[in-house]
Amino acid sequence: MDKFLIEGKGKFYWVIANDPYLSTPNNQVFRKRIHERTEKLTKALGAGGEPGTIQERAQKILDILYQDPDALFLVVQDIYMTETARDAHLILPAAGWGEATETSINCNSRLLRLYEKFMDPPGEAKPDWEIFKWVGLRIAELYRAEGKFEEAKKFEFGKNWKTDEDVFLAGAEEFRDNTVSEEDEAVLEAENYKGVTYKLLKELGQKGIQTPVRRDPKTGKLVGTVRRYTYRFGTEDGKFKWYGTDDWEGYPAEVAKYLEPGMAEKYPFWVTTGRAQTIWQTAYHDRHLPEKALALPLPYVEVNPEDAKRLGLKSGDLVEVYNEEGNGTFLVYVTDAVKPGTLFLVMYHWRGTSNSLVTGYTDPKTTIPWYKGTRANLRKVAGAIPSMQQTASFLQQNKFD
Repeated sequence: MDKFLIEGKGKFYWVIANDPYLSTPNNQVFRKRIHERTEKLTKALGAGGEPGTIQERAQKILDILYQDPDALFLVVQDIYMTETARDAHLILPAAGWGEATETSINCNSRLLRLYEKFMDPPGEAKPDWEIFKWVGLRIAELYRAEGKFEEAKKFEFGKNWKTDEDVFLAGAEEFRDNTVSEEDEAVLEAENYKGVTYKLLKELGQKGIQTPVRRDPKTGKLVGTVRRYTYRFGTEDGKFKWYGTDDWEGYPAEVAKYLEPGMAEKYPFWVTTGRAQTIWQTAYHDRHLPEKALALPLPYVEVNPEDAKRLGLKSGDLVEVYNEEGNGTFLVYVTDAVKPGTLFLVMYHWRGTSNSLVTGYTDPKTTIPWYKGTRANLRKVAGAIPSMQQTASFLQQNKFD
């Protein structure tokens, strides 16, 4: 999708509960390109006077998109104004946690639980499912007006949705029949919850029920699965299958370039990236909490003590980390958690993202981006900022004594 958009393809980009201006690999290039494409539509909309009605505005948007093959219409649906939303032409405010009744399945124990609504969403914000429903029905209406009834049906998925539970129950219909014995639980999808209702989840409370949920053929009762694959695996013969990895074919071209003569010396550090315990994901919520913003005022880079001594760096210093993809300013954490010659960069921060330094390469077999495989260099920008030293800890995060 990233390359598709960078190459000027597509006309409509709908971002939902995500902030690709921070999270996308090769972020600096991606950000600039999407801004360039959306700005073409934004500027053209203002040329010749603003349309007087919604219908006229919609028609002008369509005219511009067809006239300029590189123009892009951007929609952002989220609970906060994100970095990506700055370039959006349409903002769809979504309801957050507690503003709609929701369910979740955790990845640790596959525990399905209910989280009940306890307050109304602000302003015009709506649950995601309700936004999907109304957009779908409007598209269906337009197709029907053109006599394209089969196309219209594809977008009427939510026509009977009236409550959060309606959506939950509709999702259950996507799973196979779960009336199977304990010995056959392996044939069920990992998240199968067919037959589960909000009433049952309310009765179970925080204990929830572990998926896949099966209906016992003998008793007719719904039973959670504490441990998977006790009797067999989900294969035709029930046996575990082990697949070896492919032979090593070398680094992809986007990374191999950093190992060419001269480049390895120019960019001597291997770079790996990851999340920070202090903030959650892109900090879309945590950035609004003063204690979080003060504890982690800038994105940071972990540097081994040997490298720090050689470069004259101390914890709290400001450095620029850079390579052929992009650059960013980071706070230094001196720690032996990383080996000499390796840098660890926190992945997301509202004042900068390590993904600006990551290549756009995505493994073709796993479709996983190479967030953790590139090289870079760094240079000192400034010493520690006193105000940050007063609120942020620069102690090693891997030390507990």
